[in-house]
Amino acid sequence: MNITDQFIETLYTLHGRMLPAEIELEARKCLMDEIGAIIAGAKLQETYLTKYLDCFTGADATVIGLGRKTSMQNAALCNGVSGHSYDFDDGHRFSTVHLGSAVIPAVLAVCEKQNLPMESALRGIVIGYETAIRLGQCMQPGHRARGFHASGTIGTAGAAMGCASALNLDKAQFKTALAAAFTSAGGILNMQEDASTLKPFNIGRAAHDGVTAAYMAYAGFVAPNDPLLGRSGFLAAYCEKYDTTPLTLEADDTFHITGGYHKPYASCRHTHGPVFSVLHCVNDNNLDWREIKQIDIRMYAQGVNGHDHTEVPSAVAGKMSTPYCIALCLKTGKINIDSFTDEALNDPEILALSKKVRVIPDEEMTSWVPKKRAASATVTMNDGKSYFYQADYAPGEPEMPMSIEDFCKKLTELGVAAGKSEAECKTICELILHHTGSTAEFIAKL
Repeated sequence: MNITDQFIETLYTLHGRMLPAEIELEARKCLMDEIGAIIAGAKLQETYLTKYLDCFTGADATVIGLGRKTSMQNAALCNGVSGHSYDFDDGHRFSTVHLGSAVIPAVLAVCEKQNLPMESALRGIVIGYETAIRLGQCMQPGHRARGFHASGTIGTAGAAMGCASALNLDKAQFKTALAAAFTSAGGILNMQEDASTLKPFNIGRAAHDGVTAAYMAYAGFVAPNDPLLGRSGFLAAYCEKYDTTPLTLEADDTFHITGGYHKPYASCRHTHGPVFSVLHCVNDNNLDWREIKQIDIRMYAQGVNGHDHTEVPSAVAGKMSTPYCIALCLKTGKINIDSFTDEALNDPEILALSKKVRVIPDEEMTSWVPKKRAASATVTMNDGKSYFYQADYAPGEPEMPMSIEDFCKKLTELGVAAGKSEAECKTICELILHHTGSTAEFIAKL
């Protein structure tokens, strides 16, 4: 068996197993995290998504948060864009993929259209995450080094295999779906630079193309022999160095969905450890942020590059800036979806404080990646006293997991920001945790 066949064998074996209760619960937590992000993101992107949807016909699947239907692919795309619009969706530090916004919109669209049970949707989520995480572990960091946005590229494969699982395709169709996803995969990191608002499109397109790839397999198209490692296969095209070990590990009683992280702050994940460390220094010692002279952040090199800027021309640039996020959180006490307003982006106190933050690559911390992505903060006050805190893991990592209550609180905050009541949000949380009927019924109740 070649590498592709071994990978498919593992995925198909896991697909055929009954989900353990703890894995089903993990899938429901990921679903809750993503639904909250979609509801809030749809409100943010309503004008643009409505104009986009008006160009197309179809009524197969729901654009969550907008209350209208469109084709499966466009529902997946719009929900994926919404889910990543606030950069508040989940991810995985070993694969660097935003999993939920690529996989879940695709799986929900297919399950709604085909009137599949919730069990199929949850299984599809688990297999989609498994696919993307294993691929990301295989290809990183070389894939990112070439400028690819893994959530768009690898996310396409995750979305396709999630849909293939939900549709209960056979093993040969699994292989075709994966191959179709590989040849569809795209997304470059440049989309997150400057004043661009196209970063969520990378993930939305992954969901869109994942749906299409699964149905190409359903239609009977045949994959090449080894789309992963063929002479011009996916790995050779998308990264110079790779390690196929994660792809060839046989299925066991564990599922990789348990290794993802969830965000307490609505900003790039690389900003979370530094913000958490600074907050510890300030809160533990009752410091006044107005009296801060300098903040030195030491962290892994990947978290410095592209995240140490203090010029923030847009909300996207602000979310990607560690100095700005630290200053924003110190003054306002939060980094939520409504934090990156024009007023905040131009606040002279926040901007002045952000310029006091230095983000420094640390060789030892860099060597720890991806096992842990640590960050330390040294806060020096005007009186010369310094305070130190180091976070080996940011909150929301598997080592510092969010509780069910944390997930419900987060969804409620996002839902209320989008115009829902707290009671409605509580009902949605209960629905996500306990619904066992059809996926179409589930989505209708949202």
